[in-house]
Amino acid sequence: MVAFNRVILAGNLVRDPEIRYLPSGLSVTSFSIAVNSRYKQNNEPK
Repeated sequence: MVAFNRVILAGNLVRDPEIRYLPSGLSVTSFSIAVNSRYKQNNEPK
C-alpha cells in the first residue's frame, strides 16, 4: 500500500532542484528555499 504525505512550502526557490537516485532506484530531490519572515523577540524586531 502506498501512502502519500502532502507538504506546502512557501518561499523563493534558491537554485534548481537536484534529483539523485539511490542504488535501490528510489529518487530523492534536494532543494533550498528562502523566506522573508519577520518576528519579534522580547518586543524587538528580528
